[in-house]
Amino acid sequence: MPKERWLKKYTKLKHLEAVLKGQQLHLGNPREWEDKNDSECIRIYSDKFLKFEVRGTCLTGAADRFHFWHIFGGRKRGVCLWFERDSLIKDIKGDASLVADKVRYRMPAGLSQLESGLIPFAKREQYRDECEFRVLRLSTPQGMPTDKFSFSANSLKRIYLNPWLSPKEVEREKVRISGLMNDQLKHVCVMQNRSLKQKAWIDAVSDAVGTDC
Repeated sequence: MPKERWLKKYTKLKHLEAVLKGQQLHLGNPREWEDKNDSECIRIYSDKFLKFEVRGTCLTGAADRFHFWHIFGGRKRGVCLWFERDSLIKDIKGDASLVADKVRYRMPAGLSQLESGLIPFAKREQYRDECEFRVLRLSTPQGMPTDKFSFSANSLKRIYLNPWLSPKEVEREKVRISGLMNDQLKHVCVMQNRSLKQKAWIDAVSDAVGTDC
């Protein structure tokens, strides 16, 4: 299977200005994450091996999912940033305080087979379809806040607006987002996600019905 080219970050439109102007992604406190399986996994590892309150964020290498927009994007409030995987990983490796890896999906009995350093990148088997890529800050960074990490302009390639916006809202957001991007980000393509109404799918259904009649 070929390696996925993209890492995608679903977030809310209200956060986009800070992301673009600072060229930084927010690292949240895992203790505040809704999924306490993840929170406790990272807390237990941190209490055992670290003297630092871990911060983290989650991206995905998966194809578009309806529930990603609902849960991580907040439906009509959402936006998805597409980063080129290799470029973003290079950015992350440039910060010695960060560790990043794909998530390993396991049943509880399988956790004992993982190396201890991979425990913060473990998740229940039932979430395998998320194809999560997790970025964690495990120590104090040099010269920047603990709750942010920087990405290079070349890493960000696309911004997808959520599929619930009307055409007028899409145009308004495109103008607004273009005004937020400096010259280094002018290559970033802004478009709307079309997962709620795929023309190719609807045309295929029409053809199938016509064939059967």
